[in-house]
Amino acid sequence: MDMDPILSSALDIYADESTVKDADGDTLTITSPNDEIRKVLRNLFYDVLNIDYNLWPWIRNACKYGDFYLYLDIEDELGVINVVPMSAYEMVREEGYDPENPYAYRFVMQGMHTTTRHFADAGNQNPRNEFQNYQIAHFRLLSDTNFLPYGKAMIEPARKIFKQLVLMEDAMLIHRIM
Repeated sequence: MDMDPILSSALDIYADESTVKDADGDTLTITSPNDEIRKVLRNLFYDVLNIDYNLWPWIRNACKYGDFYLYLDIEDELGVINVVPMSAYEMVREEGYDPENPYAYRFVMQGMHTTTRHFADAGNQNPRNEFQNYQIAHFRLLSDTNFLPYGKAMIEPARKIFKQLVLMEDAMLIHRIM
């Protein structure tokens, strides 16, 4: 659906409107009475995460899929030092696996193209590609509880109509060929 010019433009508009800079030229306004907290958060968002460059595609993908995952590369003394976007198709959020802690959740990366080589350096060397909840930042659009524990894409309501349009275009093409 992203190849359709109208739907692609709609996703672009969502991302554009979500990343408008304020009068000071900042995409994100950090407000805190503590100067140290402001300084640390500014370093995280603008220097480590580089939201001026990365936020636009992150928001567009979150609107497109309803979910967006970031692997957080964490160092003990430094905190988050890097992030790696992950495919929404390959991530599974497992909930309710621990009977002693019903609110516990973890993430499992599945799929044909998944590998732990990239994440093995960060201490994730398990065979199931499991990630603890602090290793993954999961952004989701919670507009419909029927989609829980995942989000609902902004273009989800157009999916049925888009499929009908594609079928009509194919039928028209076949009719003209015949």
